[in-house]
Amino acid sequence: MLLDTAIAIVGNQGIRQLTHRAVDAAARVPAGSTSNYFKTRQALLSAIVDHFAAREQTAWETIAELVQPGTPGELAAALAAYVRRATGPDRAVTIARYSLFIEAARQPQLQQRLAETARTVRERGAQWLRTLGSTDPEGQCQLILDQLDGIMLHQLAFPDPSFNPDRAITLLVGAIVTA
Repeated sequence: MLLDTAIAIVGNQGIRQLTHRAVDAAARVPAGSTSNYFKTRQALLSAIVDHFAAREQTAWETIAELVQPGTPGELAAALAAYVRRATGPDRAVTIARYSLFIEAARQPQLQQRLAETARTVRERGAQWLRTLGSTDPEGQCQLILDQLDGIMLHQLAFPDPSFNPDRAITLLVGAIVTA
C-alpha cells in the first residue's frame, strides 16, 4: 500500500514531492510509518522502482496472455489500446514511469530493475513480431516501443482532448512489420 501511494504521489505531484511524510499523509497512516520501512528517501525510491518494475512486468505478462495478434492490424489495435489507457485512465502511473526513468538516468543504481522489466517487455513484443513474420523482431520491437514512448510522452506533456493514436500506430506497425 505504501509503495502504491508513493507511485501515485510521483505520478500526480512529481518526484520532488516524494517524502516519507507525504506518503504517510496520502496513505493515511501514522506519521513515521513510511520511514519505519524505508529509512532514507533513497531506500524509498529504490523500493518504488522495484515495486513499479514488478507491477509493470505483471501487467505486460497479463497483456501477453490476452493478446495474440495474428496480423499487423491486430497488433496495432492492441498497442493503440495500451497507449490510450496509459495516457488516459493510467495517466498518473505513466507519468510516474517516466519520472522514474529520469531518476534512473541520474542514479545508475536504479537502472538495473527497470532495464530487466524493459527487456521482458521487448521479448514479449519480439515474440508477437516473430509470429507476424518479422525478419528482425528484436530491432523492430525496440523501434516500435521507442515510438510508443514518444507518442505517450507527447500526449502526457501536451494533452489533446481528441487524441486518437490508432492511425499513427497502424501506420507505424504496418511500415515496420512489412519492412
